[in-house]
Amino acid sequence: STLPARYTMNSNLVEVVEKQSSVISIQAGVIRDLFNLLSQYMSAEELDALPEVDRINTAAQIAADF
Repeated sequence: STLPARYTMNSNLVEVVEKQSSVISIQAGVIRDLFNLLSQYMSAEELDALPEVDRINTAAQIAADF
């Protein structure tokens, strides 16, 4: 009798993870688009000096390792 409850909990967790993944994908796309807009107004050297670029690169490395 615990199997249906466990199945429901697992399917709820899958649904939560899928929704979180969708939100993260949308946010990542917006960040990428905003960065592309910003890059039209700043030189490559100025962009490279931004601490946010380091964080973007760190996130990209984590994603690549995953």
